[in-house]
Amino acid sequence: DGHNSHCTFRFVEFAHKHHIIVLCLPSHATHKLQPCDVGVFGPLAASWKKGVTQASRDEIPIMKQNLLIYYHEAREVAFKSTTIISAFARTGIWPFN
Repeated sequence: DGHNSHCTFRFVEFAHKHHIIVLCLPSHATHKLQPCDVGVFGPLAASWKKGVTQASRDEIPIMKQNLLIYYHEAREVAFKSTTIISAFARTGIWPFN
């Protein structure tokens, strides 16, 4: 949303130190440029739903003790570098084309 509290010097310094590339989306345009919502978290939601549905069919309740196991499995399926790069490349803002 363009608020300066989202990109502090401390944040930029941390990103630089850990070799993290920070992409800033233009203000008032995130509804057009939502690479994470559509291209990354969409597949995560679909993978999570598939895993939970299968657990339900197998009569396995999702509880505190196993929730992170199912989430980790869904994340492994959805959060691949190729998926993330593809999501940003479709927007035209990926800086490494």
